Amino acid sequence: MQDLRTEVVLKLAQIINPQIRANDKFSLDIEFLRQLPDGTLGREVAQFLDQNGFDPLNSGDWIQRTHDIWHVLTGLSASEHDEFVLQAFVRSQVFRPSSAILVIAGLLTRKCNLKEVAQSIKTGRVAKHIVEWDIESDWETPLELVRQKLGIVPLSAYSLK
Repeated sequence: MQDLRTEVVLKLAQIINPQIRANDKFSLDIEFLRQLPDGTLGREVAQFLDQNGFDPLNSGDWIQRTHDIWHVLTGLSASEHDEFVLQAFVRSQVFRPSSAILVIAGLLTRKCNLKEVAQSIKTGRVAKHIVEWDIESDWETPLELVRQKLGIVPLSAYSLK
């Protein structure tokens, strides 16, 4: 379930960002993901969506449709703070003006700090290019193995505050 603020941010992101893999047919089958074994990427994504009361996003470009998967990969929650930190990771991976704007807003409002942003950028630069990854081939793979494959150390593992 999306609120009006989320819808406005998503629409603005579609306007100002270059659209990445916009024509890909990627969508989340939440019922399928819920049936997967505990600890797999797919099951963890389903649990993230369910715990936060989110519906899979099936509009926008690939980055928007896979946004919640990025949360799971990085170990970041759906909190406002973690959203700002995630945007630094996203911006280090792809050219995303909206991500840069959100990171700056997070820093200016003290919703995140420079140390967190720097670590998120570093983690994103070290990781493999997620845009080139075939997510669906890894739904049944344990999340930890997917992280290893992509070179992602969960940001929740760092003491950044």
